[in-house]
Amino acid sequence: MAPRIMMKKLTLVLIVLLVAPQVFAEEAVSILWGHLAPNSADTAVEINVNQELDGKNVIIPGFIVPLDGQGKSHTKNFLLTPQQGACFHKPPSPPNQLIHVVFNEPIAIPEMEQPIYIAGKLTIKSAQSGFAKTGYLLEGVEAIDYPKQVPISASAHAHQH
Repeated sequence: MAPRIMMKKLTLVLIVLLVAPQVFAEEAVSILWGHLAPNSADTAVEINVNQELDGKNVIIPGFIVPLDGQGKSHTKNFLLTPQQGACFHKPPSPPNQLIHVVFNEPIAIPEMEQPIYIAGKLTIKSAQSGFAKTGYLLEGVEAIDYPKQVPISASAHAHQH
């Protein structure tokens, strides 16, 4: 009888170990770009970072600027920017408005005008990443498609009461 009880306890421990990371994992906080620069506009950009977000799991929408080669359909090393059209020939956003994102596996790059949500662990880390200086590093866990707007058909406008 003792081996059976030991087997049940061992099974229970294994189940807890497998499920515990999902149960106890810190829930991601949804943030916007304004959260990254919490102080007034006259605060130096290099120190105007949000210390409360350091080490937090976050989800943030933005636009991808690949750092691991142009013309590819996938990337695992990129800048996440708050505005569409950030590119190499324009002045970059300030460091507290640029996030260097790294994934273990490449993710699909959306169309240039399409934003994407990136989820992962955010840390404050100043670095030169590609053509710009960044104030944050995000260890990507998931890329989530941004919902595309569906145009309202002309017939929907015609049928109003």
